[in-house]
Amino acid sequence: MHPAELAILLHRALEVRLARLQELLENDLWSEDSEQLHQVRVAARRLGAVLDLVDAEIYPGHKGHRRALKNLVDILGLTRELDVHAGHLSTYHQEARTPTQAAVIEHLLDLVDRGRAKARRTMNKKLERLRLPDLRRLLEVPALRNPFQPISLQEAAWACLEPRSEAALGDLASLAAHEDPLALHKTRVRIKKLRYAIEALESAFAECPESVLRDLRGLQTALGDHHDLATLEALLWDMEGKLRLRGHLTLCGGVLDLLGDVAETRRAAFDRFVTLAQGQDHGAFARAVRPALGLSPADGSQA
Repeated sequence: MHPAELAILLHRALEVRLARLQELLENDLWSEDSEQLHQVRVAARRLGAVLDLVDAEIYPGHKGHRRALKNLVDILGLTRELDVHAGHLSTYHQEARTPTQAAVIEHLLDLVDRGRAKARRTMNKKLERLRLPDLRRLLEVPALRNPFQPISLQEAAWACLEPRSEAALGDLASLAAHEDPLALHKTRVRIKKLRYAIEALESAFAECPESVLRDLRGLQTALGDHHDLATLEALLWDMEGKLRLRGHLTLCGGVLDLLGDVAETRRAAFDRFVTLAQGQDHGAFARAVRPALGLSPADGSQA
């Protein structure tokens, strides 16, 4: 159970993030616009991050609300991924070195666009079946049982952040030593949740840890770029295999050339992550964040 001061802080953070999601969902055509769809997905994740921080037992229907938000994010996932792939391919098309390469990418774009249309139809059907609970119920003032606890707001905030930091940053060194796309993506998700938690707890800080947020955003961006390119690479390999089975060897050669470019850019994103990960671990996070909360450094020495 959080102390009352932290519970109130988190409830206010919940109000802001719920209002943003509701604002976006009020546009009946949000799912048809790629940027609006992305913003809804981000808003749902930000709201979910606050729900992960609050005391679930004092919010009626918490589990159902959290599950519904996760379902919303998941339903939008494939459409968002294909939108990103189309954006990358459009960039490669603009930078094509030869007319043949441009023609190959145009063919791939056509295939991706067909996939996007199919994914959007499936997404819209799932959205029609999705019954989001009345999210406004989250704004009902919860009952704070036994709110007076011998812990400060700052100590309670650190208790929320510490396990998330350990999960997000505890394994960066081994991740930087070996490129594992799936593990890197999972770490990106954890880093994003850690950043959202810091932002939700901003009022608990004596001074906002801007450098920490900047470092987390840098890691998240590098890992996001890597994930987008790794999934695009997998998609292109799948397309190349299907083209080869059909005997389209000229198109296969063009796809392989493009795959070389995508792989090179993916490796560059990984190298950027490796550079950014140096010196980033839970200990460094604690030494930066605890003093920003007004707490003594993790090692007990004075800042």
